[in-house]
Amino acid sequence: MISKPKRLHPATLLFFLYKDIKNWIIPVAIFVFSTYNQSKVWSLLGLFAVIVLIIASDLLKYFTFSYQFFDDEILVKSGILVKKVNHIPYDRIQNVTTNQWFFLKPFKLEELEIETAGHSEGPEVTLAAVSVELKNELNRHRKKFNSADVTQNVSQETFSESTLTEQVSDQRNIQSYVITWGELLKFSLTSPAFLSGLLVVLAFYGKIQHSISKQFYKVAAQEFTHLGLLLVIIGLLLVLLIFYVISVVVLIAKYYHFQLEKEGSQFQMQYGFFKTKKTSISQNRIQAVVVKQTLLRRMMHIASVKLVIISNSQKEETEKDIIIMPVIETRNLNDFFKKFFPHIPIDDLETANANSRTYYYDLRNALIFSLLTDLIFGVMLFKASIWWVVGVIIVSAMFWLPEAYLNARRAQISLISENYMFLQNNQVTSKNSYFVPKNSIQLLERRQSIWLSKKRFAHILLSCRSGVGERILKIKYLPQHQIDEVVEWYKRGGNAASGQQ
Repeated sequence: MISKPKRLHPATLLFFLYKDIKNWIIPVAIFVFSTYNQSKVWSLLGLFAVIVLIIASDLLKYFTFSYQFFDDEILVKSGILVKKVNHIPYDRIQNVTTNQWFFLKPFKLEELEIETAGHSEGPEVTLAAVSVELKNELNRHRKKFNSADVTQNVSQETFSESTLTEQVSDQRNIQSYVITWGELLKFSLTSPAFLSGLLVVLAFYGKIQHSISKQFYKVAAQEFTHLGLLLVIIGLLLVLLIFYVISVVVLIAKYYHFQLEKEGSQFQMQYGFFKTKKTSISQNRIQAVVVKQTLLRRMMHIASVKLVIISNSQKEETEKDIIIMPVIETRNLNDFFKKFFPHIPIDDLETANANSRTYYYDLRNALIFSLLTDLIFGVMLFKASIWWVVGVIIVSAMFWLPEAYLNARRAQISLISENYMFLQNNQVTSKNSYFVPKNSIQLLERRQSIWLSKKRFAHILLSCRSGVGERILKIKYLPQHQIDEVVEWYKRGGNAASGQQ
């Protein structure tokens, strides 16, 4: 069956306009700041010309964009000067994501993103404003192909022991989990996201600072002098508080009513207050499951669950990890794994305290780096004041030693079963716990210097696919017998990998 060519909803023009404004706002602001004092007329004319150009190009994009369903593919035509025709076979579609802004809900419209196995710069096609029924229509076409979940980039199942037949027979078994308000508040209140807002403001200031007159800085300096140091500090704290409150509100709105569902081999997440986002992930794309806890969230007994996945998209989160559960109480983690990842024998996981020599090696290296930092900056600041040197020593120790201690304390690797391993490491102050299936490991390597060989200690490194690249997981200074056990476990799988002795 062949459908007629269809246009997007007129609301698409708002999306085009929003994206163009976001792309042009910084260069236009720089232009206005730099020319307004010299010539107000040219500044306003330039601004007016940019607005007209944006509106005209958006209208042309809208009228030259169309899509059409065929029996085996969806055809998308676009382009103004250069005509682009995308042929997207249904069995090449890797992921379908929908985003629905609050103002689109009354009109039953949403944004539809189609990601394929062969595209690396984001979704192959984005339909900015289409009917909510379009995703269902697309999925009906996809179900006609048995290989809908196994793309050319995923030649084997890496995270599932079940066969395709078992997956199909299990389609009616739906598992779900919804985060509570208490969990969401803890997650939002313990997020350092407000620092990102400050960095954005500083970056914007860095782009326009040359356009600000010197007179402005003189007036600002005089105002600060009149206010006094205490009031300036209070003002800065208020600014930080404002950014913090905004970040909390944004996170609550982003992950509002976060719901995870698993049906057969498909995970689907739905969340958002102003913009409801729905995205699905095939179990076959998962390379590892990660439980992440920052130091503050560990004290609050909450964690986030993320996925390391194969993806051909470099857009947003795919280069990092996919958040499958933004926040969950740590006491519920075991039940969560049993519900959504039943193939991981979580009850068989055994962990041990870090070896005392692991602490010794990590803290020794940190102390050496700390002393080198003290020496370099101490020589530079010694003539200024001895108190500067004392400050450098304190800051240097706080920078190097706590992280080294956490690295040693959290360095763990163990075997859960013949098919899964557990690896734990530290990243700055975040505790990362990885559950990795044997089939996902592309490389396993043992590293050992001649000095560590005498002490029977070594490092271990493993690699798995992540996004369009790879994820390197490394743990240093573990007893040699632990690493040898993992290497032998990996060899028993018959995989073509290396375990360097």
